[in-house]
Amino acid sequence: MKNLKLILAIFMATGLLFSSCSKDETNEPSVNEEMGSISIGAILNDLVNNNRQAITDVIPECSDETPMYAWVVLTHEMGTEDVVIPILFDGEIYFTDYDEDLEIPIPANETTTAVSLTTFMVYAEEPGEGVSPIWVAPTDEGEYKNFVNDALPINFDLRAGSKKYLDVEVLCFDDRDVNLYGYQFFDLIPIELYEFCVFANYCTDNGRHFTANYNVDIDYIREGEDDINLYTNRSPETGNTEDDNSGDWYAEPLCLAIPSPMYDELDTDIYLRVTVTLADWDANYESPEGEESEVIFLSWEDVQSYFGDNSTIDYEHIFFNCGDDPILDCPITEGDTDGDCIPNEDDVCPGYNDKDDMDEDGVPDGCDECPEDAGDPLDGGCPIDDCTGDADNDGLNDCNDDCPYQAGPESNNGCPEEGGDICETAYMEGDTALNTLANANRWGWAEHYQTSIDGASETYDIWAGAGQNDTSKGEHIGTAEISIDGDEITLEITLNPNVSLNDLHINLSENAPSGNDVFAPGQYNLNDEVDENTLTYTWDRGYSDDFYIIIHAVACY
Repeated sequence: MKNLKLILAIFMATGLLFSSCSKDETNEPSVNEEMGSISIGAILNDLVNNNRQAITDVIPECSDETPMYAWVVLTHEMGTEDVVIPILFDGEIYFTDYDEDLEIPIPANETTTAVSLTTFMVYAEEPGEGVSPIWVAPTDEGEYKNFVNDALPINFDLRAGSKKYLDVEVLCFDDRDVNLYGYQFFDLIPIELYEFCVFANYCTDNGRHFTANYNVDIDYIREGEDDINLYTNRSPETGNTEDDNSGDWYAEPLCLAIPSPMYDELDTDIYLRVTVTLADWDANYESPEGEESEVIFLSWEDVQSYFGDNSTIDYEHIFFNCGDDPILDCPITEGDTDGDCIPNEDDVCPGYNDKDDMDEDGVPDGCDECPEDAGDPLDGGCPIDDCTGDADNDGLNDCNDDCPYQAGPESNNGCPEEGGDICETAYMEGDTALNTLANANRWGWAEHYQTSIDGASETYDIWAGAGQNDTSKGEHIGTAEISIDGDEITLEITLNPNVSLNDLHINLSENAPSGNDVFAPGQYNLNDEVDENTLTYTWDRGYSDDFYIIIHAVACY
């Protein structure tokens, strides 16, 4: 830094010496007497030379070592600064120390200068040969740029007489041995990464199994925002057990680093889409044709389900063209008691293989009352003429409904009233779509009420005719207030003017509902206790603070 000041002083003296020269001559830029300071210190030249190759996007393994030094590279209008700065801790956050040697000169006749932070690495001991960083800030040229909000370089203006602080996000990789959190540099924001692994098989049409080669794409899904691509065309390491290819062909499980939810998603919200595409492997099997990609949607709960004991992790096993064989690879476990490779919580037909659907109506054969005749899921998988459900959710059994696919009041035999009030299916809007709880192509919501999040009272909107859960298509017809007092749950429905209810159905349970408890309002468990003319209820419960509630009605307005 002192050399830099000397050089700048020479530039200024030279400018004065030749100030009387022709205006056609080019002068070196002059320097303002004022400075702006940044809390970083100078770096030794041999340290820069020894570690320049370390500026990469390889994320270090998280450790429990204490951040002690930061290596920073800054560029500005008058030059470049490479510095090593001690890190301090104020009991809450980590930040870099002040160093009076680091003063950024302001160009003459200016009050600010442009500065760019191009490198930021954090160390547990003073950097030197053989010393590795414990946290790094990724660059916008590297593959981890999408894991932070602002990758390097970070550009900013520094004003004369000021001391600048910036937030810099730094990364480390959690390999399941440790869980670390740190807050470093200016105000550090640590982000941990986790593993997700894939393995695949390919079967020929005659049933012969092969270890598969494949490509994996992973996208971060944000509702209402563009998807963020995390990986494209990643493939596993493949090979043969013998140098002359006379042995067994193999593929290692492909493991990629993924983040936990970064944008306030719930643990149950889908936030990752994994696309696995079968690839050619001529040396192992014939070139496959027409195999569609397998798409996996993951919530944070799904990601955690792969974590095993003793810092192990299970992989997602993909089968291409292998028919029903995958069920042979899923043993009966506590989480999958029927061994159909579908967790109990997502099982449409417990005790049977969900993939067996002879009539392809979306209802597995084990739970299909008409397994050879395609029908409606709300009618037990039977054709609507069999009258086993309420397809339009208007409270009338299909046997007694003159318009089984159009909601209408009982007074008009289940059909919409022409020239009179509009009567439509209505639901209280909650945090869980019904089609995520049961295999039903129906709109509507359930609310997973959690007192730790929702408090002692919460008010929810009621929508009529909001097909596909799109409230822009529906009519707001009122609100439902849910209050908690000890073991009592109170519901108070408030309707908008000129709105009445033709039917009211309510399902209340400690656990997430499934099957008819979701898509058959006529079978909800509190129907015997409610009616459309009473809008306030109180129930006792004998379980924990959390519960699920579905409120369905036929609203006329």
